[in-house]
Amino acid sequence: MKTTLRTLLFVAAISLTACSNGVNPPKQPRADAYSPSQIHVDSEDLRRDTAVGIPVVTRDDSGNLVHVTLPIRSAINKELHIDYWVSFFDRNGQRLSKIQGQKTLLANTPDSIEFNSMSPRAADFQVDLRYSR
Repeated sequence: MKTTLRTLLFVAAISLTACSNGVNPPKQPRADAYSPSQIHVDSEDLRRDTAVGIPVVTRDDSGNLVHVTLPIRSAINKELHIDYWVSFFDRNGQRLSKIQGQKTLLANTPDSIEFNSMSPRAADFQVDLRYSR
């Protein structure tokens, strides 16, 4: 009786093993819970030390190129030196251009960063800020 039960369990285990195709499923990344914004900072210190206003977006007189003015200031009693990168995207989300620049923000003085698209296809933009190195 024990031998028959062992044989039956052994055959069942072999059958189940034979049914497996031996290929593991691909590993999937986690979904990002946050939707991307237009303005990013690379550190908590920079986020805390600056105040950024709502970007003002306009098109030139011919309606082709996008012009953006980003209000920004040092929110501390200290001069800040920052680097920035601006990317313009078309309506499908494809990057059209990337511009790099530097800005010195005087202590508690309103200022702005201004930039233009290089293509009439520009529909959106993203700004990445970091402390100058």
